[in-house]
Amino acid sequence: MASNNFYTLKDIYPQSRDAFFFELKKIDEIKNEALIVLDTNILLLPYKTNSESFNAIKQVYSQLISTNQLYIPSHAIREFLKNRPNKLSEIVEALNKKSSTSFQYVENYPVLTNLEEYEQLIELGSALKVQIKEYQDKIRSIISTMQNWTWNDPVSTVYKELFVDRILDDSHIDFTQLESELEKRNTLSLPPGFKDKGKDLNASGDLIIWKEILKCAQEKDKHLIFISVDEKSDWWHQSNKEGLYPRFELVDEFRRETNGKSFHILSLSKLLQIFNASNAVIDSVAATENQLSSELKVYDDWLEYRKYLNIPKNHKIEVVDDGRNTKNRLDTDIYIIYEYDAEGGVISKYKLYDSTHMDPPFNRELYAENI
Repeated sequence: MASNNFYTLKDIYPQSRDAFFFELKKIDEIKNEALIVLDTNILLLPYKTNSESFNAIKQVYSQLISTNQLYIPSHAIREFLKNRPNKLSEIVEALNKKSSTSFQYVENYPVLTNLEEYEQLIELGSALKVQIKEYQDKIRSIISTMQNWTWNDPVSTVYKELFVDRILDDSHIDFTQLESELEKRNTLSLPPGFKDKGKDLNASGDLIIWKEILKCAQEKDKHLIFISVDEKSDWWHQSNKEGLYPRFELVDEFRRETNGKSFHILSLSKLLQIFNASNAVIDSVAATENQLSSELKVYDDWLEYRKYLNIPKNHKIEVVDDGRNTKNRLDTDIYIIYEYDAEGGVISKYKLYDSTHMDPPFNRELYAENI
C-alpha cells in the first residue's frame, strides 16, 4: 500500500480526460429508467411526517417497484433497525409530556362570586377539566397501544409489504479490504464517508452503502438516483453550508464503475414532485426534510468541532452562535464553544471560525482560538 504522502490527484481522478468530457444526463432524461435507491434518513423520515404524506410516499414507492426501479441498501436497513427504536421513543416521550402537562385553573375568589362572568368562568373550568382528562386519557391509550407494538408499527408494516425483494445484498463486500480503502479515502478526503472518520461506530456506513449503490448499478446497467436528506460535504459540494452539487468525485467514480452511467442525489420531496404528488404533500415532506437536515448538520458540525479542538469524548461541549461575516470571499460562521469537564465545570472556551470559500470548489476551513 502506498504511503499517505504518495497519494496524488491521480488517485482521485485516474481518468482525467474521460472525467472532463463526461456529460452527466439530466434527471428528467433518466427518471423513468434510473434506479432509485433510498438512504437511511429517508426510511426514517415517515416517523416525523403526517399520514397524508406517508400515503403519498407509499404510492410513489409502489409505482417505482412496479417498474423495477426502487432498491434499498442492506446497510441502510441495518441503520434503520438501529435507529427505529429512537424514533418511536421520541414520539412516546413527546406524548408523555403532553399527558402530564398541568393546566392552571383560576383559583377560588369569594369576592368575585356575585359576578356573572366569574360564574361562567367556573362553569367553563369544570367542563375543561373533564375535556382535559379525556384528552390525557386518550394520549395514555395511544402510548399503551404503541407499547404493545412488536416492531409492527405502521411504518415498519408498510415497509415489510413493499420491500419483499427490494433489499440489496452486500455479501460481495470484503470488509477487511473495505477498512483499508476507508483509510485511503480518509487520507484523500475522498467521498463518501471521510466526514464520519471521527465516529466510534459505523464510520464505514456511507462507504458500505456506496459500494452497494455501485454494485447495483453495475449489475443492472442503469443510471441511478440516490434519495437522501444528508447534505454533508462528503456527499455534496456546498455553498453557504447548503448542498450545491453532488461531489464530482462520486459522479466520476460512478461513471468509471458503470461504463458511463449518470449519478444524482435528490431529496424525497423532489422525487415526490417528479412523480406528481400534491403540493401539500411536497411542502409537508420538504419541511420535515429541512428539520432532519438541520439535525444532521448540527450533529456533524459538533463532531467535527470536537475533533478539531481535540476535546475528549467524556467532556461535554456547548456551541453558541456568535454571528457571521463575509470577507475575502469567505462566508464565515462564528461560534463560542465551551468545554466542560466530567463534573460539569468549564475548563476551556474557544472562538471558532467555520468558513466556506465562495468560489469553486467551495472548500471549507476551520480556525479556532482560546479566549
